[in-house]
Amino acid sequence: MSESLQVLLQRALETSDPTDISAVGHGWASGLNTRNLDQQAARSLVDLGAPLSVHAAAGLGLTDYLARMLAADPALIDAKGCDACTPLHFARDIQTAKVLLEHGARVDARDEDHESTPAQWLIGDAPEVAGFLLERGATADIFLAAALGDLALAERLVHADPGCVAHRIGKLPEFPPIGDKHRGGTIYQWTLGFNSYAHQIALKRGHAELFEFLYTKSDDTIKLLVSCLLGRRQEAESIAARRPELVAGLAPADRELVARYCWETNTNYEAVKLMLDVGFPVAHPERSHGYSPLHNAAWSGSADLVKLLIERGHPVDIVDPVFNATPLGFMMHDCLVEKRHPEGEFERVTKALLDAGSPWDALDYPVGDERIDAVFRERLLRRVDYVGFLGEAAVLFSMLGEQPTEESLALALAGAAKGGHLAICRGLLDAGAPVNRPVGPDHETAVMRAVAGPSHAVAALLIERGANLAMRHRNGATALHLAIGYKGSIETIRLLLESGAAAFLDDAKNGQEMTPLQVAEETGREDVASLLKGFRNPV
Repeated sequence: MSESLQVLLQRALETSDPTDISAVGHGWASGLNTRNLDQQAARSLVDLGAPLSVHAAAGLGLTDYLARMLAADPALIDAKGCDACTPLHFARDIQTAKVLLEHGARVDARDEDHESTPAQWLIGDAPEVAGFLLERGATADIFLAAALGDLALAERLVHADPGCVAHRIGKLPEFPPIGDKHRGGTIYQWTLGFNSYAHQIALKRGHAELFEFLYTKSDDTIKLLVSCLLGRRQEAESIAARRPELVAGLAPADRELVARYCWETNTNYEAVKLMLDVGFPVAHPERSHGYSPLHNAAWSGSADLVKLLIERGHPVDIVDPVFNATPLGFMMHDCLVEKRHPEGEFERVTKALLDAGSPWDALDYPVGDERIDAVFRERLLRRVDYVGFLGEAAVLFSMLGEQPTEESLALALAGAAKGGHLAICRGLLDAGAPVNRPVGPDHETAVMRAVAGPSHAVAALLIERGANLAMRHRNGATALHLAIGYKGSIETIRLLLESGAAAFLDDAKNGQEMTPLQVAEETGREDVASLLKGFRNPV
């Protein structure tokens, strides 16, 4: 049950406030999470006047209210709730399901996001209701049989379609993953388990005899995959040794299993290690999003998995196709923004990725998380861009030496520009620092760093020395985009416009297809938007 719905229910019970009672009714209206609400408490609130939808009535098991609602309006039997589910998708118990079927509920109705039936929705929390629906004609599948431990049903299904033992939750075409057709994928991902075979479901539910039946009916490829996912090392290694061509010939969707078992829904060190031991490719991405195994392991702070993947040769500089981020970037985002894994060993992951050569931008640190900053701290003072940012001129020029490379000069200039150190920037430019050389993972030039910094004079110096204002950041942004988005001063933005950026105000779009004016409006910078409009439409 969602935390907010729990809070609403408790507060409404304690206060009997009509506003709170109404809020509870709106909170449970979609039917989602109603199964876990206390039935008697819910009835008390309904008796006090809490709004009750047909989906909530089904999920709460309030069959008297439900029967009256359907008698008054028979069309409610197909009303659309959460994910366009019917009331039957949320039936709390067998009695509720009976009432719905008696009023014409479609036993195989499918929701619009997961394209799943009521039995598939209910098999996780209410297997007895799913079993009842099968008795009343619901379409069976191998996962329902496995979860229920119904050996006779499994035998009939395998006899009718021997290939059903190869079905996997989240594998096309039968049980699609999240993202397929821009939808949520089969509901089995939540009710039974992501990326699982029926064999795994049977064993997890304690149906050993059914597992053995499914295993004996599987070919060597499925036996190998199932054994790997279950960590059955002896079986997996035996099959791989006897049939060495199997792993090399795996379909791309099966090679994805390494990445999928590094992701938070399936994190499983032993399964991943076994797959790698028998020859699975270490960096094959999962195609729903394109994330590599290392991206997935780093995201959740799974340090042992990260270390294992690196030891097996996984590249640390690989970027995903959606966010164009490295595994280090994925880890940072979860640790600092999403915070879905407070248990994550982010310090160990950071160290492993850096020790393996992951690219990183010194000017992004420190980040405020002591675990991560502790790893970076000793490294930062060895980076010329960070020392330039600090403004330590003597230390910086000593580090650069008498014959610095263009790369080191460009990095130092970018750091000093971001720090707003005019004299250091001038000295670096005089020493030959290339003003337009992009640096860092984001491919930023010195002027891109300067426009968000504290010194208008630094931006002016770089423009005077030939900074190209048409150059693009990794995500397509120009210096003008960045100055606006990073809250650069109005004086600096005017300088950019007067120095040539006004020429492409309408043509320059960043990776989000936004012009500088749109960025200003999106970020609420009305003064900047007014300034830009003035340059677009001079008097």
